Amino acid sequence: MGSNRRYPDRADERADEIRLEQAKLGAPVGLTTAEIRRTGPRAEAREPIPITASVRYRVIYEEPRTVEGEAVAWTRGAVLVKYHDPTTRHDQFVWVYANAVVRRTNREQARLPHGSAQRT
Repeated sequence: MGSNRRYPDRADERADEIRLEQAKLGAPVGLTTAEIRRTGPRAEAREPIPITASVRYRVIYEEPRTVEGEAVAWTRGAVLVKYHDPTTRHDQFVWVYANAVVRRTNREQARLPHGSAQRT
């Protein structure tokens, strides 16, 4: 008896395509726990503060992306950023160094859609 390999091969090809697409989307890369501890004691925001941050994403390589989000906690040298990732359609939380964050003004907030991410 012969076997029809067309369908199993196609399923394998589709799985490979899905893995490749997920790899292209990338994942945010935050600071390690040790890096955060070295930046000082943590403080919590009473209300989230609108910010723009540069977040590293690991695709096949690392690439920085500029995101609009909120600072929800910080230390002397790091900030916990919450932002909506349109590629995954979920909120992301990532620690970044403080110098990667800029507070947004009210004028910028009105101009930009909430939680939008931009590649740089």
